[in-house]
Amino acid sequence: MDTKQKIVIESLKLFKRYGIKAITMDRIAENLGVSKRTIYELFKDKNGLVDNCINSLITEEEEITKNIIEKSDNVIDGFITRMKRTIILMSSVNENFLYDAEKYHYSVFQRKGKLRDDNEYKMTISFIEQGKKGGYFRSDINQDIVARLLREQMKIVANEELFPAEDFDKAEVFTNISINFIRGIATSKGIEILEKYKY
Repeated sequence: MDTKQKIVIESLKLFKRYGIKAITMDRIAENLGVSKRTIYELFKDKNGLVDNCINSLITEEEEITKNIIEKSDNVIDGFITRMKRTIILMSSVNENFLYDAEKYHYSVFQRKGKLRDDNEYKMTISFIEQGKKGGYFRSDINQDIVARLLREQMKIVANEELFPAEDFDKAEVFTNISINFIRGIATSKGIEILEKYKY
């Protein structure tokens, strides 16, 4: 692992735990035992570092999702495993992480958000196609429409006006959206597996 990769991994760990604004370049250098100059030789500024960190997070989550789907017995099992993984991720990341990214690094947040949305859309299409072939999802659904709907529904989880944090648990909102989505497109064969998970 090279120095740049080590800096990205350590920075992302700190950003996820404390939020982006709270972590200075000095703190990152101190944690890694390198000079701040070393960091600035590899990253133009904090914005550039955040860019690399968010990119690393997206790539990591995509790889984990692919592995989950490949190792699952069927798409329903894969979906539930991914859902539980996302809930763990939500609870382990400081709520200021996304807030800081949007407020203080908006260009990065917007660009990476679009990249993540596009990748999620493609994975959802592939997931639906796989579910149709296995007989777990209804053959009559329009996968393009359904994938777009899911993408937009997931954005609602972070909507503070609709689901204020003091009244709603984000993980519960996410779970309700996820289960209603999967039940809506599942065949009786798919629902039978869902019910084994008590959903």
